[in-house]
Amino acid sequence: MLKRAMLVISLLVLVGATSSRAAIDFIYPSPNSSVPSSGHLIFKLNQVDVSSLRITLNGVAGDPVNVGSPEYRKLFQDFFIAQALWDPGVNRIIVDLFKGAQKIESANLNVFFTEGGTKNAPPEYTPVVMHKPESERLCQSCHVMNPTPAQMNSSIEKENPCYICHKKIMSVKYVHGPAGTYSCGYCHTSKGNPKHAVVKRGAELCYECHSDMALQIKKRKFVHGPIEAGMCESCHDAHGSPNESQLIKPINELCLSCHGHLRNQTHVVRTTTGTGHPLSGKPDPLRKASGRQMSCVSCHNPHGGDVRYFFINNPEDRMLLCQMCHNK
Repeated sequence: MLKRAMLVISLLVLVGATSSRAAIDFIYPSPNSSVPSSGHLIFKLNQVDVSSLRITLNGVAGDPVNVGSPEYRKLFQDFFIAQALWDPGVNRIIVDLFKGAQKIESANLNVFFTEGGTKNAPPEYTPVVMHKPESERLCQSCHVMNPTPAQMNSSIEKENPCYICHKKIMSVKYVHGPAGTYSCGYCHTSKGNPKHAVVKRGAELCYECHSDMALQIKKRKFVHGPIEAGMCESCHDAHGSPNESQLIKPINELCLSCHGHLRNQTHVVRTTTGTGHPLSGKPDPLRKASGRQMSCVSCHNPHGGDVRYFFINNPEDRMLLCQMCHNK
């Protein structure tokens, strides 16, 4: 009798475990992951009788979304896909599911957002990876999850399966050439680890196309630290950005993110107004035709030079740099 009772209890536990399926399968981002940019929020609904849902992000509740209508189900089936705008740091997401006016279940998701990279995320948040077998199985009914090299390099939007989901990365002012022509296979491979990862990182990959830059760097006596370390992505976005040269931030903001000690100092020389040399808000005398404003790169080459501070005309005498603009 004891053995029979134990068997019955075991079966009940097993049935309970298999029937207590989560209300939602979070596909992207995955729970307790870190993300480098605002992208999509994707999850699968496992409750067939859900009529609507409400998402609360960091305490701010959104409007209810009707996910039970025949029109919605025809388009999206059991999936919910939305554009996410994450706040810096920890993002706490609550998804409430409703049947009519009655809330039937809730699900929680924590995501850590660090713009431009995930290396500064706390250790409990692992870098997000979308293309995992368990995630791709949920997507393959609508999407090509194993594209051929020809499909990954197709310049026709509807024939490139990468573009369908990743087109947002090209909705910026300055787009990197390969991304702009949908040549995803130039840098990514379906056999990468993780899947679709780039086969090389940093300068090793960039110099395959930008060999002229590699030659310039070799000729310089002084090379900017990130460049010498091959860390092109510390300043440039490989797909595109709102900033010229696909910089991850506006020029001065990017420079000061490392050289922040200069932010509150008088730069170069004190002028008659009591301030330092202008770094912004004034036309660049050397680039009048382009209409550019003064910035750090008005005087400094961000990749390197033949003198310590990477002056654009490489003079040992600093006054020769000044005379490029102040020639009287």
